[in-house]
Amino acid sequence: MRNSCLLLALTFTFLTATLGCGGQDSDRVEVFPVSGKVLVNGQPAEGASVIFYSQSPDSEGKKMPVPGGTTDANGDFQLTSYESGDGAPAGEYKVAVVWYEPPSPNATGVSEQPDRLRGRYANPQTSKLTARVEQGCSELPPFELQ
Repeated sequence: MRNSCLLLALTFTFLTATLGCGGQDSDRVEVFPVSGKVLVNGQPAEGASVIFYSQSPDSEGKKMPVPGGTTDANGDFQLTSYESGDGAPAGEYKVAVVWYEPPSPNATGVSEQPDRLRGRYANPQTSKLTARVEQGCSELPPFELQ
């Protein structure tokens, strides 16, 4: 379970580090603004990482991005695929969420921070969280976690 959380965090870190790098706009799948909220026991989950895994095949020979975002103090997030807050391609998604404890003063890496959700939502195949992104602007219903 810790390995899947670490893999999720590393994937998100890699994706955000490479945003804006690479191909021209013609190499990109069209994306649409997407916002949502993560609540845990009815309270905002500030600092949770949310990653959307497309269930659609690559589009017209273009590789589908893996959109993600981080929640703010209100639990709100905006998805990013290529550039900050640009959104996600239209389609069906499985969703993963991890919410790490704040690092302790002696922490040396992500692996030392426990997931407050105990890995229940870290694996998109088993989290049971799904979303549908529509063309245009999508405001998703809140992900209400326990």
